Amino acid sequence: MVSRKISIIAPTFNEVGNVIPFIEGVKTALHELDWEILFVDDNSTDGTARKIFEHAHDDTRIRVITRLDDRGLAKSSIQGMLSAKGDLLCVMDADGQHDPSVVRDMISKLDADHLQIVSAARRLDDDRSSDALSPMRQKLSHFGNWLSGLVLGRKLGDPLTGFFLMTRDSFLHVAPRLGDPGFKLLLDILYSDKSLRHAEVPFDFGSRMHGASKLDSHVIWKFVTFLMSKMTGSILPPNLISFLFVGGTGVFIHFSVLYTVLGMSAPFMVAQVAATLVAATSNFLLNNLLTFQDRRLRGLAKFWGYLKFLAVSSVGIVANVSAATLAYERLVHVVFIATLAGIAIDTVWKFVIANRFIWK
Repeated sequence: MVSRKISIIAPTFNEVGNVIPFIEGVKTALHELDWEILFVDDNSTDGTARKIFEHAHDDTRIRVITRLDDRGLAKSSIQGMLSAKGDLLCVMDADGQHDPSVVRDMISKLDADHLQIVSAARRLDDDRSSDALSPMRQKLSHFGNWLSGLVLGRKLGDPLTGFFLMTRDSFLHVAPRLGDPGFKLLLDILYSDKSLRHAEVPFDFGSRMHGASKLDSHVIWKFVTFLMSKMTGSILPPNLISFLFVGGTGVFIHFSVLYTVLGMSAPFMVAQVAATLVAATSNFLLNNLLTFQDRRLRGLAKFWGYLKFLAVSSVGIVANVSAATLAYERLVHVVFIATLAGIAIDTVWKFVIANRFIWK
């Protein structure tokens, strides 16, 4: 095995019960190698960063970076890789599910086959992995791997693993092209540079020692919009795709309210105003929950954000109503087409406003 410094990058959030066993596991597995551990902590509330600092106060091989803003698994991993000192960069979890001894297998594979990146593929159908993953998690992983294969244009055992090793030079080359896939950084790397020499080594996915999984509905939604963004050649960013999907639900709500109010014999302009305001409220709530989850407004900030959204978006609302009314009265006199014209103008305006002024 070639003698090079290996940097272990371990993103953490509320892992206070896991970090010390993880450090000891790395020391045991890599004792003959030149290594460092760089924890990147997303401002944990349970004292994770302090625990690491106190335990490794006199060990310069162990460092911790605390991120206060712009948090997230992929972003933390990228910052850790950029801050690492090693010639080889290994991203892995500190919760016990990734065995540090597998790092040696990945290094051997990378050197033997002259590769640039090696990933550890979970044995998803193995009984030992079944103990660590719920049946739903297994199904989601299989389905996600299948979708990822479509995006990559080749089949891999586990392109969604969060456990991989690559050369520093290769990472620095691809880093400027990386987006924010949530927790699937490997997939983003392999998609962004398909010329990378890559292989997989199988490993047994372990059970979490302490804490809870970070997988939730938002992570799944973010992953889906990331894949769709890649399918468009990254022309449409994930946030815009999410915004458009939310807008799609707004269209359904808009027409439901519109035809309901028209059914009450109200003038078209009155119905259009009511439908636009109800749809705008729905869009604000869903975008706050999904599209801008990492910048989610809460409590009083959510209330003022909603008022600000309506106030700043009033230009879009006026444009929506005006364009739809003009199209209806002067051009086509078809409710559906006239309404779509107004919605299109309103959607573009609201996305710009949302990014720059509401969830800034």
